[in-house]
Amino acid sequence: MMRLWSIIIGYGFGCLLTAVLICRFALHQDPTKVGSGNPGTANVGAVFGKKWGILTCVGDILKTLICLLIVHCFFSDNIALLYAGLGLMLGHCFPFWEHFQGGKGVTVAVIVAALYDTPIAAATLLIAFFLLITLQNLTVPPIIFIILFSLYEFLTTKEAGIVLLIMTLVMVYKFRYDLRDFFAGKAKRVDVLYSIKKKLGIKRNN
Repeated sequence: MMRLWSIIIGYGFGCLLTAVLICRFALHQDPTKVGSGNPGTANVGAVFGKKWGILTCVGDILKTLICLLIVHCFFSDNIALLYAGLGLMLGHCFPFWEHFQGGKGVTVAVIVAALYDTPIAAATLLIAFFLLITLQNLTVPPIIFIILFSLYEFLTTKEAGIVLLIMTLVMVYKFRYDLRDFFAGKAKRVDVLYSIKKKLGIKRNN
């Protein structure tokens, strides 16, 4: 029952799409009908500005943390966090109140991984960040991150690895069109280092 309840609680919190709530109540817009159509941090930030993108990200972080805290209070077994994470991923990506059309779950996956196994999450995130810089792409790094993290946990605890691999499959499915564009050479390039240097340059000039 612990596993089932963790998934149910996670799904309930996951369905609270911060992007949709912020856009509809603060901006009177529908994030699913602008930009890439994805109700997530990247699309909100790209269309409405970085401030709204950051607020969306913070909201997704808070809902994930609150959910995991509640599950932890009810169930002391650490594996409950992963089942709650699976529920969060399913709710975030397939919310029932949005006709099962949600975000891609990157923030959720990172927070769940970081709380479940901090050292391994940090190591795999460093690899993902390196790929982000070298590939200048926002699709491949998060997928590589969750794959590496899942494989490591699978070698340690098979049950944990299986739950994480299901989360990986969900993320790959949500990124399927982005992956198609990446391998076709049509993906949008994002130069993170240039953006950082540009911001630092602006600060120095001020």
